[in-house]
Amino acid sequence: MKKIKNIYYQGSEGSYSESVLRSYFPQNSYIPCQTFKEVVTQAGDENYGLLPVENSLVGTVVDSYENLIESELSVYGEFKKKITHALIGLKDSKIEIIDKVISHPQALQQCSNYLQTINVELQPVFDTAGSVLSLLDENSKTTAGIAGEHFEDDERFNILKKNISNHVENYTRFFLIGNNDPFLDVVKEKRSAVLIADDKPGSLLASLKIFEETNVNLTKLESRPIIGSPWEYKFYVDYQNSVDDIDIKLQNKLKDVTKKFKIIGKYGTVNL
Repeated sequence: MKKIKNIYYQGSEGSYSESVLRSYFPQNSYIPCQTFKEVVTQAGDENYGLLPVENSLVGTVVDSYENLIESELSVYGEFKKKITHALIGLKDSKIEIIDKVISHPQALQQCSNYLQTINVELQPVFDTAGSVLSLLDENSKTTAGIAGEHFEDDERFNILKKNISNHVENYTRFFLIGNNDPFLDVVKEKRSAVLIADDKPGSLLASLKIFEETNVNLTKLESRPIIGSPWEYKFYVDYQNSVDDIDIKLQNKLKDVTKKFKIIGKYGTVNL
């Protein structure tokens, strides 16, 4: 693996993003950021960024994906991590007195079924771990955060309820991004791309037909509005491939039926 100077991530110490980095890059330096845009801005040269891009329960993390697409950065690795949300309060808190729950909007959404069973105010904040750490400043026994169960090792907090995700099979995909290949020890058998079909009848169908003709398996196709162009859409595309010549063939064929087809990543997967 090539030298990596710093890896930037959105969130605070103790976040799921940081736990991904500690698992795979134990010797590197991790720098927290408040926004996905800041992560993208800081990545480049010997620096890299880690972005959550999709959750198995609630879908694509659009803000993260859009910031990546707008940049000139590439995806060099995919990390899949199981998410185990817990309701966490201060050490002397009890679940019976909680009247407010704070966390990242994605975490609140992923735990919506449980949260509907308790009568609490919901307050979104910028990350999961930060929601728990902020309890120390607020010093309120009636407020709880949602974050990972690893906080049970911290004596300042009390795990009020474990496993509160809507479904036990809760996973998040993270992309390692940068502008230089770090040569991770993975087989690059996946691709991510952005596709904008021509504004003509049958263009999207013709685009999809090209993937079929090239014997390429699409694993993701999601439409998103193009900001500034009402009623026009781009598509997030993932497909399986490990051969550069097939990528080139796809790009050449898709030129005839698309306004844009850009591969933003050639990468392999690490399951954590």
